[in-house]
Amino acid sequence: MDELKKDVQPVQNLRYPRIVFSGENSLEVQFERKICREVNALVSVFTRNFEGFSAEIPGIEEVVPAYCDVTVYFDSGNCSARLVKEIAEEALRKTFMEESEGDFTGKTVKIPVCYEEQFAPDLKFVAEGAGLSVEETVKIHSGTEYLIYMLGFLPGFAYLGGMDSRLETPRLSVPRTKIPAGSVAIGGSQTGLYPVESPGGWRIIGRTPLKVFDSGRKPAFLYSAGDKIRFVPVTKEEFENFDEKKWLEENDFIEKNENAQSCTEKSCKPRFVCSGGARVLSGGVLTTVQDLGRKGFQKFGIGESGAMDRKSIVLANELVGNREEAACLETTLCGPEIEFSSDCVFAVTGAESEVLLDGKPLPLNCAVKAPAGSVLKCGFAKKGLRSYLAFRGGILCVPFFGSRSTNVKSRTGGLGGAGLYEGAQLAFGTDFLTEKKRLEEKSVEKTAMTFLPEGFVEVEVVPGAQRDFFSDDVFEKFTGQVYTVSPESDRMGIRFLGESLNCGKTDIISDGVPFGAVQITSAGLPVVMASDRQTAGGYAKIACVTKDGMCTLAQAVPGTKVRFVLKENFGSGD
Repeated sequence: MDELKKDVQPVQNLRYPRIVFSGENSLEVQFERKICREVNALVSVFTRNFEGFSAEIPGIEEVVPAYCDVTVYFDSGNCSARLVKEIAEEALRKTFMEESEGDFTGKTVKIPVCYEEQFAPDLKFVAEGAGLSVEETVKIHSGTEYLIYMLGFLPGFAYLGGMDSRLETPRLSVPRTKIPAGSVAIGGSQTGLYPVESPGGWRIIGRTPLKVFDSGRKPAFLYSAGDKIRFVPVTKEEFENFDEKKWLEENDFIEKNENAQSCTEKSCKPRFVCSGGARVLSGGVLTTVQDLGRKGFQKFGIGESGAMDRKSIVLANELVGNREEAACLETTLCGPEIEFSSDCVFAVTGAESEVLLDGKPLPLNCAVKAPAGSVLKCGFAKKGLRSYLAFRGGILCVPFFGSRSTNVKSRTGGLGGAGLYEGAQLAFGTDFLTEKKRLEEKSVEKTAMTFLPEGFVEVEVVPGAQRDFFSDDVFEKFTGQVYTVSPESDRMGIRFLGESLNCGKTDIISDGVPFGAVQITSAGLPVVMASDRQTAGGYAKIACVTKDGMCTLAQAVPGTKVRFVLKENFGSGD
């Protein structure tokens, strides 16, 4: 968050970008490692060009711009890495052909802000620190057009450049536990606004009545990377009487049509068909609703989430006849106890644990029929860490950006962004395959069961986006030693204990973080970024764990010994 210490002036003779694979299913285009408007303009144009060239290509999942690079995520099963690289090269050629035209301008979004005291508890402090009056401070802050370099950290949180250096103010020594949504704040040399309620240590100098992020609205986000923001002062009365629909119409975000319906209206809300359900008697240690994750929204700061062990959730859905994308329960260490309110077919995969139906032991990795009124109890894992409970028809809950996956940290998805709790009601839908489709898929190679690590395991990696940041000696040390999974690991990142790589400072300008990316902290130890990772991060990534390797790590309990092994023959681009 300190990366905009100086809004660097445009530079001449920029280095031509590098294209590197940052994982099995991701590619990063690295522009000059500078935070400046000229570089970020190239990022914006490249992003637009790549999206244009790849619009009809199946398998391109998302294009995520950052300060001075762009990460492309793709499904290698539907789109070859070689093709993705060729599209990136073509988009770069077009980008640099356009450079002389200066075609870098995004839209300017005006954000109404009330700077009055009840909305601005830190404004006087900022003004006093700058040696200015409150009125002068507001005039300076609202008199600048701020470039959005990237989005991340929170849904719709904009990293802005261009704040007047006179307003630089240190962060709070003790962060607030709750900052209201819409708060406009200053932290160090940066200014920004909180799109959702969040903890934070920035100095609050105002608040907007406008919802810059609203998942129930079209558009959900009012700006993107490459756009500009201008804060417009409003009075308390204007704040309290703010008409968002009118503002959206006047600023061309929605059609000026009285018959046009908002996506929050009843006719646009999702409709569900319930095929059964269950009542939760106990939620277990940490049980959440998960599917294969949400795709296509990291560029807005919305993380992927989804199951940690992708093989196990796919197998569980296959066993009960669901589509592989259906929502299931993911358990950690100890599963839930639930009572079925209707007949149901279910399956349990993943960690080896005792599973009881009305007190009778059940086998894992097979479909089981449960009558209405029966009680399913999932005990502690004996081997492995996470189990997956699939119910025929999938779990019903309101999707958050196309996925039912839960992110407990951001309180989104699943059952109100929370883990399973006593008294919760589970509804099962109709997310299953037809009998014909099931027979067709039976002829396809069956999903392999996940290897459950115990004691020691080797995990394959491919070079990360910043492989060249590290010397060959450091990389050999990384792959040569044995690490231990730390108890501090969670769904955001799997942490390791071991001998430090002693590679010095590993901070970089924030860029995209693929699933499985191996960040090296300032302590010289690896952290493997997992399902609930942030969309961008500021530590160098030495490697990226393969898809199969992530399934293995998802089941690795604290204390498991792990060695990272470089995958052979990776990088051919096929």
